[in-house]
Amino acid sequence: MKLLRAVRVLLITTGLLLVPWPARRGWAQLVGAPAPSGTQSGGATVVILVIAMLLILAALVKVLDLKRKREGEAVVVQAQISDAVLRDPTLFSLPITPTAHVPLWKGSPVTVEVAGQVPSDDLRLAALRVVEREASHLRPDVRIESRLGVVPTMARRSA
Repeated sequence: MKLLRAVRVLLITTGLLLVPWPARRGWAQLVGAPAPSGTQSGGATVVILVIAMLLILAALVKVLDLKRKREGEAVVVQAQISDAVLRDPTLFSLPITPTAHVPLWKGSPVTVEVAGQVPSDDLRLAALRVVEREASHLRPDVRIESRLGVVPTMARRSA
């Protein structure tokens, strides 16, 4: 949100700077008075600054768009893996939460963090197998990070 606010402020500032720019030449000029020296270079500087600001703005918009697309991909991966865990009859009542992180750059692997608690090591391995199987169906470049804790005294909810 802060980046979006900064882009908005940059756009407004650029617009406000450009509104009075064409009228400045006519202000305070006397009839028959010579044009002040450096007027052309000052105008060129303003044009270069405006072009630089527009290029920076375009780069920010591209990065924001790429970030939005990557977050959308992460939501899809996370939802598919969550559905696979809920479809498994031995895992659906356990508090297991997969969280997907898709990096901004395309060549980096997707990271899926699986957090929660299970009553046995067998169920922990079963949950990781389900997550790995579903993740491999979705994308070839998925890395699984297990944050599953084994709590033997954990009471399982009745199905």
